[in-house]
This record gives sequence, structure tokens and C-alpha cells, in this order.
Amino acid sequence: MDLEILAVSDTHLGEDTSLLSYPHGRRHLWRTLRECFGERFTIEELVLVGDIADATISSTSQIHTHTNAFCEMMGSVATIKKAVYVPGNHDHTVWTECLTRPRDGSYPAGVTNPAGRTVVEDGKLMDTDCRALVELFFGYECGSSWRAIEEERDFKFVVANPLYAKSLGGRTYVFTHGTHFRPEITMRRVLRRALDILQLDRIIGGIEVESRFELAEDDDLETMEGKIAEAVDTLFPRAKNDPTPKTDQAYYLYQQLRAKSGIRESPPKTEPYEWGRLPHTSWKKKTRIPFLTPKGKHHKSISRWDEFFLQRMLDYLTKHNLPDDPLTFVYGDTHTGGWGEWKGPSGQEIRIFNCGAWISGGKGDHPPCHVFAVAKDEGEDGAEHFHESILDVSFKGVKVEGESLVELAGQDAENKPRKLNPFARLFA
Repeated sequence: MDLEILAVSDTHLGEDTSLLSYPHGRRHLWRTLRECFGERFTIEELVLVGDIADATISSTSQIHTHTNAFCEMMGSVATIKKAVYVPGNHDHTVWTECLTRPRDGSYPAGVTNPAGRTVVEDGKLMDTDCRALVELFFGYECGSSWRAIEEERDFKFVVANPLYAKSLGGRTYVFTHGTHFRPEITMRRVLRRALDILQLDRIIGGIEVESRFELAEDDDLETMEGKIAEAVDTLFPRAKNDPTPKTDQAYYLYQQLRAKSGIRESPPKTEPYEWGRLPHTSWKKKTRIPFLTPKGKHHKSISRWDEFFLQRMLDYLTKHNLPDDPLTFVYGDTHTGGWGEWKGPSGQEIRIFNCGAWISGGKGDHPPCHVFAVAKDEGEDGAEHFHESILDVSFKGVKVEGESLVELAGQDAENKPRKLNPFARLFA
């Protein structure tokens, strides 16, 4: 079965809690995709919806090693015609470090058009400013993935920020990570005041957190990105080659303050769920594929998306001559996975998909490893039909030297808070 779109997010490659940082995890995903879509299938567009490499917590060496390995695995399981990278919050600096700072000294917003900025085409590096991205994903210029790209010359790589959008079969598909409606971004005044009162940067030590932006109601998406880009890079800076970065401590203190709890059980097997037969179980029950928009009880990320991002997103589509109805919206960031339905401000019927995450939150916690896919077939009338689905990947039974991979990743998640200094642990 050939796919028009396959999208993943929040792999956090390089981080030890990520199932795909382990060769056993990547091998299992390779097998799973072959079993579901065929031994050698085609992906027209592979969309990487942010937080692919975890540059905030993992070292440069780690993220290059594991991201190269992930891309090589994907290239071996399918013929990929085009890859689209949409930066998240944990890999936002990877993108902004490719940008030229404006002469006035302001922060580079790095906004592309909805189709993205072409980096690789016809086996060549087309944008030398983005060389670091091609090194990260494909091992430019001596990695095996890059050599295959040079030889086959039938691959395109683009980066789209803050979103990627395209029309397919009369429907517009929009992909963004979710950084622009994260709680610390949308609650900017409360966050800044809390940091000042608690002096959180001193508790952690060696990291300064700034939030120098205020959004106005008439700000468009480009202006919004320009205002928050510096704040995102400050809140989620590069770890570089520090084996125990301060950002590691900050992130796990943040996780504890959010009081993340609950263990998600391993699904018995990998299953694809097409639109129309997705479960309607509320996200509050820690289900595998939660329904994010039950009436009056929708997920908080949906509320923030609706308030801060949706109208700006629709205006952005109109500005670039893309229809906004019907619409499918795909994001990540929350590590919950799931799906939903929403009405836009003009009554648009919007389908929502969350790609989940591949990192464990604790021992025994199986992350919602979701892959979003769009397949095409021809009906009896000869017309093209597009089918949207979530593939829920189960890692049950996957072992590393006799130990459960899920348990192994969860152990590292539980060990992380021990890196906090005593003041931070007391504060948490």
C-alpha cells in the first residue's frame, strides 16, 4: 500500500527515554511498517512534526547518531519521495542556528511559506545555510543516507516553519508541532511573574529564562513566530556537548511541576484505526487513542490552539491561497496522541490528529506511539479516495538483552529527577 502522507512527531532521538533511540526500537518500527504497508512501499511525503532530535537534553553527538540511524531505517523500509521537517520546541534551535541574524540585531524569526524552504533536491544541497540540518538528518556529506540521495537523485527535503500545509484530494492538510500554543507560551505573563518571584533560574543554576513578548489580537502568524522564537530558544536551549546540561535539570523539574502521572498500558498489538472507527474514549482515561474533543471536556491543548493559533492559521492559509475547508490539522507536543473534531470560526469541519510520542514517562509506561497516514485508492467510479488513519504501534514483547524495551526506557525516565540539585528537588 503506497501512502500519500506519513507523519510522526516527538521521537526525541538521542534521549535515553525514547524507544527509537534504541536499535531494537527502530528495528521493531521497521518490521511494523513493512507488515502494515508492504515489504517495499512508497511514501510521497514523510512529515516530521517536530521534536525529532532532542537537542535540548541530548548532546550533539547523540542526536546526530540516532537521527541519522532513524532516517536510514525509514529509507530502507520505503521509497520516500519527499521529507518535510517542521521544527518543534526541543529542536527549534537546530533551525534558528541555520538562519542569518537581521542587521538590526533582532532575533531571526525564520518563517517560511506553507510549502516550506527547499534544502535538498535532485541529489544536491540547494541551501548551504541549512547544511547543519542535512548533516543531522542524512549525514551529509559522507553518511550512507546522503550517498543514497546523491545516487538516486529522486528525493526532496524541505523545512517548513511554523507550519507545513498542502491540498490533497480537495482537503487541506496542516502540520505544526504545537509550540505556539504550549502553556508556557500562551501564559507568558504568569510565567514571567512566577519566574521573577521564585527565582527559578537560580534554583536550577546556570540558566536564564526570558520571555520578552506580548501578543496582540491583530498579530498574524508571522508576527507571532517572530515574537516567540527567542523565548522558545531560551526556554529550550541547545545542550551541545554538555553530558549533564542544566536544561536536563530544568526539563525534569518542569515535568515534576506539571505533576505528570498515570501509566499507559501496552496495547496488545499494533493496529491501524481509520477515520470513522476511531474510539470515542475521553483523553482523561489514559486510553491508547484518546478522543480529544468530547463536548465541554476537550483537551487543554485544543483550547489553547483554538484561542491562540487557529484564526492566525486560517488567515495564513488564505494569504497563501490555500482553502481552509475541509481541513485536517495534525500536531504533536502533548505526548498524549489521539484525535478529535472541531468547528472553525466560519463553521469549518476540522479533523484533528495528534501524533503522540515515543518517549516513556516512567517504568511500565508505554508511550502513545502513533503514526498518521493518508492512503489513496480508486473507487468503482474511478475517482480518487483518500483515507486518513492512526497507526498505533505496540512495543509489547520487544526486548533488549532479555529486558523489556519499554521498561528499560522507563527506568531512565525515573532516574532523571535524581539529577536535580537538592534545592530543585525540595522545590518540586
